[in-house]
Amino acid sequence: MSKVAFLRIFIGLFGVVFIILTFWLSVYFHLSISTKIVIALAFALATIFAEFIIAIDNLEKRLKVAFPSLELSLKEQMAINETIMLYNKLKKKKTNISTRIAIKGFENIHHLLKQAEKGGDFTFQNIYVAKMIILAELKPGQSFKIVSNLIEPFYWKSGKDETEHTKLNYKQAKRGIHIERIFILKNDDDLSKMREIMEEQEQNNIDVFYAFKNNLNKLLPYASFAISEELSCGVISHREDLLGKVVITSNNEIISELSWQFDSIKKQSNKFNAAKKSLYIK
Repeated sequence: MSKVAFLRIFIGLFGVVFIILTFWLSVYFHLSISTKIVIALAFALATIFAEFIIAIDNLEKRLKVAFPSLELSLKEQMAINETIMLYNKLKKKKTNISTRIAIKGFENIHHLLKQAEKGGDFTFQNIYVAKMIILAELKPGQSFKIVSNLIEPFYWKSGKDETEHTKLNYKQAKRGIHIERIFILKNDDDLSKMREIMEEQEQNNIDVFYAFKNNLNKLLPYASFAISEELSCGVISHREDLLGKVVITSNNEIISELSWQFDSIKKQSNKFNAAKKSLYIK
């Protein structure tokens, strides 16, 4: 039974009881006919007012079902409405290939949202933004484990997303979030060029490790991955040459498997220690 139906039944039953009490009290207190009419009219007005409130609430719910954007903030509504207008405008034109590609990309958003809504994996186009969203949600005492193939200094120093990602790592580590990062290197040259980045991260309260890919004995299941067990969320990169395209998962079995993989890779990794000005094997 809905709340509206329950409220209407309650008002009806209360009305019957109220009418009976009114006539009983009128006999007991010898109320005049005019007094009884006033009491009855007062209750009638109260009932009408209650029905009016119910009708408004019901109308609001129906409007939100018909126009779901009403539940969003004004800024979000404006952005969505503008997006829909642009979509309609481009769909009418379809003048070139790039327009058709943009339309297809917009239509794929529906699939992405449906996958997220039912807890399925989906593809996201920005590895930095995905990790930053997870990092921003973590609380002191929680952890973020990363196996990283971002082994070029410009992945940490160049561009808006890159620098914001670096700054957020340091900010959250300072707040007490336990960040562990294992860099997957190809050779000693990678180690030399990443030394400054690893030292900076270690000095900003991040536990930094490194491992050579050839020494992992197929322990690395993907090109890179990052997980938060507390948030049951993971970011997976399947290819080394495709950093911008990652898979987002909230599958608990996959998260547990990646956590085990992380611990196994960590055992085969080297710990970075900036204080000793050298790298040593654990």
